[in-house]
Amino acid sequence: MKDSKPGVRLSAILLAGGLISVLIGPVLTQALSYGRLAGIVSDDHGNPLMGATVMIVGPLLTATAGTGDRVERVITDAKGKFSVGNLIPGWYSLQIVSPTRIPARKSGVKVEAGQTSTLKFVLADAFAPLRFQVPDKDATPLGDDWKWVLRTSAATRPILRYHHGAAAATDPTSPEPADQRLLGVVPGPSGQDPMASDQGMGTVFAYLRHLSPDSDLMTVGSVAADGSLTSSEGTVYRKGLVSRDTEEVSVVLHQLGYLSGLAAPLGPGPLSDYEARGLAASYTQTCALNPHLTLTAGVDVDFLDAVRDLLIAQPRMKLAYHVSRSTDFALQLGKEPYDESDTLIERVNALNAFPVLTLRGYQPEFEQLQHSEVSLNHRFKGSGRLEIAAYHDGIKNAAVWSPAQGAALSGLAGNYLPNPAAGGVFLNMGDYRSTGYRVAYAQRLGNHVETLVAYFVGDSLNASGVINRSPEGNLQGALKPVRSPALAARMSARIPVTRTRVTTSYEWVQSGRVTMVDPQGQADMQLQPFLDFQVRQPLPALAFLPAHIEAVADFRNFLAQGYAPMTQPGESALLLGSAYKCIRGGLSVEF
Repeated sequence: MKDSKPGVRLSAILLAGGLISVLIGPVLTQALSYGRLAGIVSDDHGNPLMGATVMIVGPLLTATAGTGDRVERVITDAKGKFSVGNLIPGWYSLQIVSPTRIPARKSGVKVEAGQTSTLKFVLADAFAPLRFQVPDKDATPLGDDWKWVLRTSAATRPILRYHHGAAAATDPTSPEPADQRLLGVVPGPSGQDPMASDQGMGTVFAYLRHLSPDSDLMTVGSVAADGSLTSSEGTVYRKGLVSRDTEEVSVVLHQLGYLSGLAAPLGPGPLSDYEARGLAASYTQTCALNPHLTLTAGVDVDFLDAVRDLLIAQPRMKLAYHVSRSTDFALQLGKEPYDESDTLIERVNALNAFPVLTLRGYQPEFEQLQHSEVSLNHRFKGSGRLEIAAYHDGIKNAAVWSPAQGAALSGLAGNYLPNPAAGGVFLNMGDYRSTGYRVAYAQRLGNHVETLVAYFVGDSLNASGVINRSPEGNLQGALKPVRSPALAARMSARIPVTRTRVTTSYEWVQSGRVTMVDPQGQADMQLQPFLDFQVRQPLPALAFLPAHIEAVADFRNFLAQGYAPMTQPGESALLLGSAYKCIRGGLSVEF
C-alpha cells in the first residue's frame, strides 16, 4: 500500500540525521585532538615479552582518568605489544619492567594530535652480571669454601655506549620498585673510572631501598680479601628517577691498609704504619633544559687523613644536545658521569672506588685527571655507531706501575706504594698534559657478533733513554710526554651451537710508552692496552640448582707486554708498564 504521508517520513529521516551529526561532530573533533602511543617489547633474542608493565608519565593522560592522574600503566599482550590512546599532545616518558629483566626507560617521546608514536623496547636479562666463582687460595685468606661472586663483565656491556636515562628495577605487581640486596666477592672495579684504584679481590655488600617510585637509598661497603685493613662503607640517595630531572648525593668512608709483606715503603712518613683514612663525597644533578638539551653537573670531593690532610674537589659537567634521532653532540668538562642504567654491581664498584694513591717524598698524593672534550655521536642504519671526539687532559701525580721488588727500589723509598691487585708498585711520575682526539666505530653483525675499532692520538710518558733522578731522589718529571698513537680492536661473539661467549680485544701502543692515551675515552669503551680476552661457557644445569651456570675465564694483558726499561745511571734498569698481567676466573650462576 502506498504511503499516505511521504513528507512526514522524509522529515523524520532528515531530523535524525541532523541529530546524529550534532552528536558525533564533537566526538570526532575530540578524537582528532588526541594522540596515541604504541609499541612492542621483546628480549635481546627478539622474542616478544608478554605481561611486561608499561608505565607512561606525561602532562595529562586519557580523558577517562582524573585530571590529577599523570601516570598510566598498561600490560603487553601475547605478542609483546601495547597501545594507549586518547593522549593529550605533549612530551611523555615510558618505563618498561618485566620479571627477571633489566628495566628500560625512554624520555622525550613526543605525542602529536591525530598521530600514533610507535616505539620498540628490548629488555636484557637481569642476571647477566651474576657469577659463581672459587677464589684462588693464594689470593685470598677466606678459606677453601665456595664463595658467591658477583661481578661486572665487559662482555655484558655494549662496546660503544650511548647514555640514556635511569632505569630503576621495579616489581611490576607493585606501584613501588622492589628492594635489592647484594653480597659477593668481586675482583676489582668495573673500569669505568680511569683513576680508580684496584684493590684486587674483595667482599662487597649493598642494600638498595626504594623510598618511592621516584627515589631510592642505597648502603654499600667492601672489605679487601688480601688480609689488609682496606675497607669502605657509605650511602647514596637518588631522586627524580621517573622524571628527566635527577639528583644524586653520596658519601663513602674508606679505610686504606697495606700489607708489610708487599714491600711497602719504609720511613718516617705518614704511611709508615700502612694505614690511612679517606672520604669520598659526590653530588650530581641532571636537568632536561628542553627535549633536545640535557645538562648534567656535579662535584666530586676526595679527602685523605694521613697526618698531612689531602683534599681535592673536582667539578664536572656534561651538556648533551640531541641534534636528531641519530646524532648527538656533547661538551664535557671533568669526569664522565656514570651511566644511570648501570647494573647494581657497577654502581657498587663505582661508589667503593677510591683514587690511586702514590707517595711523593713520603707525602701522599692523589692521581688526578682533569678531562675536557667535545664529541659527536652518530648512529647509522644497520647497527653502526660512530664517535668522534677531541679532548684535553691534565694528569697530576701520574701513577706508573712497575713489577720491581727489593733492591731495584732501594733508591726510591718514600716515592712508591704497593699494588695490592697484581704485585709490584706504583711510582709517582709527576704531572703532564695531553691533547688529542679519538675516532671509534662499532658495528653489530647479525645477532651474535659486535665489533669495535678505535684510534687514539695524544701524549703519554716515554721511558726510553737514560733517566736522571731529581736531587731529592724521586722520579717526578724524569719521563717526558711524547706524541703517541694507539689503535684498538675488539670483538664480542656468541657461538650459536655451544652458546659460548668470547670477548677479545687488543690495543697496540708504541714501544716505551708507560701511560695510557685518552684514559677517559678508553675507560668508557672498556679498553685496556695489549691482549685481553674473556670466555663464558654455559654448563649443564644441576638438578638441585635450578639456574643457568657458566664457566668464566678472564685474562688481562695475557702476554705480559709493554714493559719498558728505564735506565738509571750506575743502577740496573727499572721496568715500567701501562698495564699489568692479571688472570681471574670461576663460575657464574644466573637464577
